[in-house]
Amino acid sequence: MIKLVILVSCLLLLGSREGEAVTCPCPDDVDIKPSDENKPSIFQELTKLEIDGVLKYLQNDSGLDVKLGYGAKISDTIVYVIEKKPTPKDEVLNHIDRDGRRPVRESRVVLATSSGMTEYTVGPLPKPTYHRKIKYPKWRKTGLKFTDRPYPIDSFAIAKTIQREGRKMKQLLHESFNGFDFEDDCGNKCLTYNDLRSKVLQGNRLVWANVLRVVPPLIGSIYGYPLPLQILVNMTSTDPDSWNAAKVWYNGQHFDSTDDLMANYINGSVSKIAMSYNESDVYSSMRRRGTGKTRRANRGPDCFPQDGRRYSVDGHRVKYMDWEFEFTYRQTTGPQLFDVQFKKERIVYELSLQEILLSYTGTTPYGSQAGVFFDSEALLGNSFSPLSPGVDCPKGATYFDSSIFSFIFGEKVVIPNLFCIFEYRDDQVLKRHYDNNYGGGYEFYGGMPNNALVLRNIISSYNYDYTISFIFYQNGVIGTKVSASGYVLCEFTHHDVPIEDLLGFKIHENVLSMFHQHLFNFKVDMDILGESNSHETLAIKVRPVTHDVVSGIQEETYEQFLKRKQKSSERQAAYRFQYSKPKYYLFYNNEARRSKLGYKRAYYLDNQGVSKFLFPDKWSKMGSAAWAKYQLAVTRRHDDEDTSTTPYNTFDQIDPVLNFDSYISDDENITDKDLVAWVTVGMQHLPNSATDVPVTTTSGSTLSFYLKPFNFFDEDPSTSSYDNVFITPGENGEAVVEENENNAKESCSHPNDDPNFDGEYWVKP
Repeated sequence: MIKLVILVSCLLLLGSREGEAVTCPCPDDVDIKPSDENKPSIFQELTKLEIDGVLKYLQNDSGLDVKLGYGAKISDTIVYVIEKKPTPKDEVLNHIDRDGRRPVRESRVVLATSSGMTEYTVGPLPKPTYHRKIKYPKWRKTGLKFTDRPYPIDSFAIAKTIQREGRKMKQLLHESFNGFDFEDDCGNKCLTYNDLRSKVLQGNRLVWANVLRVVPPLIGSIYGYPLPLQILVNMTSTDPDSWNAAKVWYNGQHFDSTDDLMANYINGSVSKIAMSYNESDVYSSMRRRGTGKTRRANRGPDCFPQDGRRYSVDGHRVKYMDWEFEFTYRQTTGPQLFDVQFKKERIVYELSLQEILLSYTGTTPYGSQAGVFFDSEALLGNSFSPLSPGVDCPKGATYFDSSIFSFIFGEKVVIPNLFCIFEYRDDQVLKRHYDNNYGGGYEFYGGMPNNALVLRNIISSYNYDYTISFIFYQNGVIGTKVSASGYVLCEFTHHDVPIEDLLGFKIHENVLSMFHQHLFNFKVDMDILGESNSHETLAIKVRPVTHDVVSGIQEETYEQFLKRKQKSSERQAAYRFQYSKPKYYLFYNNEARRSKLGYKRAYYLDNQGVSKFLFPDKWSKMGSAAWAKYQLAVTRRHDDEDTSTTPYNTFDQIDPVLNFDSYISDDENITDKDLVAWVTVGMQHLPNSATDVPVTTTSGSTLSFYLKPFNFFDEDPSTSSYDNVFITPGENGEAVVEENENNAKESCSHPNDDPNFDGEYWVKP
């Protein structure tokens, strides 16, 4: 489903009376075609019809005795994932490049059982007739145990355990927290919790729950109201009725169970706390407040298409200027781009998000034992957010709904406004030069605004919202940007912030924000003019030189020079960036024609979001996060090396299911091969009241990496754009301006028909 909006920038000032506002309509769009459910693209994720077909097969014909949605028990076989199984790349290219047979579409189905996890291929789509177990040669485990089971599947059982343990502490809860508790009939005095991840230690499956106060949406968010109570839930047993509190932390004191806590609480040997609840405390609310300088009646600027959209979309295939690509959305990893071409030449086969890592530090058990966890545990594609027109995307954007399978509902759900596409103008010009004649005038001025196409998706993973933008510039550059907003995770504190050994800063009374690192991993399947690619670096070095300036006078100085090094194997191309050793990271096709000047036509990868993962290699859990060590790693592409991690890696981190280093340790040849660049961007985040209350702001914190042409073109391809402006001095002091003749047109009017924000996602009958 596609929602179209045409919005424009301003009212026309026309007519006989000065200042009279007259409107004219903006051009209609004719180049947006919805997807055909019966004829999905070769890259497109599962359609609603295909998800229905898989569910029907699983329930009626597979013999697997599956259960769906809310009613499923831990002892049942639960459907967790239904997504498109990646089609082998050679089959895809044989079809789209050589008009070969269209590959069969199949689904990947993940089932959770009381003994572990099992994955199946189910096909063909849309009417499956078979299923078979999937084998992953690079996985370290041939069978996934119960300890590898993603704990979001068991969220309802965890909630019941917390509620059961809470009832044992009801007296403490009411006396300590002003009558709040975990009961179903708690009214406006309810408690909830946040859990970072389950961990597996010596075969035990454990998760810390940080107890939070529920506040009305107009007051703020639960994440801003942590309480001095944390519960370690032991969920090792396959019988959730036997799950219990293995440890309890209350007001800075540790106890072996809720029974232990209550026995000491009742006999008076516990240091108690009594907290009041101030309904006027709205520090975490995102509603406007305060006395800002913005004039109430004055709106901010808008930018929207004046002559209609300059892009077209057929299903999920986008064309813009010289660009062409396809986009889709995977349940396990989120947004994906495929078949990215510029001037009909393929640059990238796949560009996709892989993983989001967070590494927390805190003072309480919940914070200090959080360690490293991965957002894929809850499936990045299930952590979606509908986009808000005019805020998340500018007016004039095109919006795309999408359907995915939800294990919670046991059904497909429709997500409104999952993607948006728009053309925008960057704050920096793409290029310019003023040629001063140094005699009071100029020879010429040339410039071009940086108009580019943006494909945007936002992942909302519990407290954090990650905006992911793929940007296509007219000079052949591809940009990938990530920014983080949302609520920081907090823990309760009694203490003032110490001067040394800081673990974070207070952002409110008794609220300590938790210091952490964000890391984002992306897959870039390079296809520079074909699959056969090579990789080399151009290192920028410095050496001493002596110049003979004139007879008898020498100058001793230093000069920069380039040193080329082709990387022949994977170990040579696993990079941990060093600022003292800058490099260009180039990819090219040796077999392709060279530039007019005889150079290899290449693209280089420019990582502008470098953040070092500081944990040492000897850390016992490094195998679960091995990709985080590298800001760039180049490997030979294989269909069975589809992702850098798995949703299971966050749990048993000492014995992870997949160690990314296995892609590198075999040290395969990467000369004239199909190559993948695994790119990691990130930042250290030290929340504070100025930038993170009520939520984290994005100014100055956007992370990015770029694919940039390097001798790929004989000249900058944007030279042919109608957006160019060239000015020379004319007679009588009038400038001669060469520009798009449409720039002289009057602006068209704003029809005010943009879609409303729709934050509900729904089961589609």
